[in-house]
Amino acid sequence: MERLQKGRIKRQAKMFKKIPKASYLKAKGDGQSIIVGFTGRVARIARVHQYGLKDRAEADAPEVRYKLRQVLGLTKADINF
Repeated sequence: MERLQKGRIKRQAKMFKKIPKASYLKAKGDGQSIIVGFTGRVARIARVHQYGLKDRAEADAPEVRYKLRQVLGLTKADINF
């Protein structure tokens, strides 16, 4: 059983390495600002892990509170800007 859990951790670490790829990012801009964010399902996954929220792994799975993980390197000053 422990072996399965170790594999899961490796898969999750692998997933988070792929998140910064350009194919998962979207960018919008105007004359005053630029906004960069994640697209689709990746946006939800990143938000849940960034803030340590509750989510379901699958539709019928039980709700789980995920650990807070710093996916994005933002400070409080960056967020409140």
